[in-house]
Amino acid sequence: MQLAVVGLNHNTAPVEVRETLAVAEAVLEELYGDILQNDRIYEAMVISTCNRVEYYIVTDDFLCNVDSVLKIIAEQCKIDRSILQKYTYIHCGEESVRHIFRVAGGLDSLVMGEPQIFGQVKDAFENSRKFGAAKTFIRKLEEFVIKTTKKVRTNTGIGDNPVSVSSAAVELASKIFGSLEDKHALVVGAGEMCEIACKHLRGADIGGITVTNRTFEKAEKLAAEVGGKAVPLDQFREELSHADIVLSSTGASGYMIEAADIKPVMIKRKHKPMFFIDIAVPRDIDPAVADIENAYVYDIDDLKAVVESNKKLRQKEAVKAMEYIETGVADFYRWVESMKIVPVIKALRESFDEKRMLELDRFCDKFKVADAGERRKLEYLLSAFMNKVLHTPLNNLKDLAPGKERYSLDEAVKIIFDLKE
Repeated sequence: MQLAVVGLNHNTAPVEVRETLAVAEAVLEELYGDILQNDRIYEAMVISTCNRVEYYIVTDDFLCNVDSVLKIIAEQCKIDRSILQKYTYIHCGEESVRHIFRVAGGLDSLVMGEPQIFGQVKDAFENSRKFGAAKTFIRKLEEFVIKTTKKVRTNTGIGDNPVSVSSAAVELASKIFGSLEDKHALVVGAGEMCEIACKHLRGADIGGITVTNRTFEKAEKLAAEVGGKAVPLDQFREELSHADIVLSSTGASGYMIEAADIKPVMIKRKHKPMFFIDIAVPRDIDPAVADIENAYVYDIDDLKAVVESNKKLRQKEAVKAMEYIETGVADFYRWVESMKIVPVIKALRESFDEKRMLELDRFCDKFKVADAGERRKLEYLLSAFMNKVLHTPLNNLKDLAPGKERYSLDEAVKIIFDLKE
């Protein structure tokens, strides 16, 4: 049994492709059902963020079964297999385990060390459990990923000088406008990315902030935190003419702002420049808005230059982080190796149990033990004795199973039964 991953990310695919393959939460149940219909795929997990879409599977034949996942993706997203394969990567075995550790630690993020990805990975594990796709392997993987990522974030400086996609967006706005003191921002969405952006906008002394969201109470809460105002989602277009900066990050499947919305706005603004930053995948802002005079549209891929300097700052810490990750991968594979002995242990216990019951029946027949209470006492005695006898060898088998050492038969017996020389 091994782990395999097929996916694409900000390094291998542009935002136009990533948004085509983005997985909405509403389709997860059906998607997990389709993947697990393959009886050689035993467990699965799907991660879908603005920078990556990845399918992890636990299988005994990764070549054939990764192909079956690619087929499902192609059919669901209505994308040609040849195009899909052009942008996807495949890892299997130890490399796939190392990959999920790197992802959770933020080492594979657009903004190296960003903390948001850890929460997104934990959500993906939770969804896998929720839809019945996580069993022993994925659950143990989750345990090791969380433990190792906490060590990375606690013991290295990978998260120091925090920069996120949202803060990079605000930095870009500051570079374009210079001072933001006389500017007004319209923030579409009230999730974590928008919350961070609002706080950075307020930190940059922006003149005003308006927040809108599908759930108006969330917009009100966020606006109150940053001294802004909230408007209902069905009224936010009326605010566009006042906005110098429009930042959008929602989970909508289609465009929230189209070119037709902006043309009359620009006339009303007398063609004063507008800066649109779209950090959603799928994108919220129609790329055609960029064709309108004095409308400047940036999507998440345009932030790469801004975050590149952050990457250099954190490169040394990434080396330290990889040491923790390599230890985590090795520890996880010790567990994987130890699992190979489980069928042997199970068979051994069953064999002892069978003999225990045979001897109990034989004893009761021979000595005419008919009383049920007496029989239970004998059964308890035999069970206690059997557990005592098996305790040391079974523990030694579990502990030694991950090792690669070779022993002669007499050495193996002495080690397993803990016999002294």
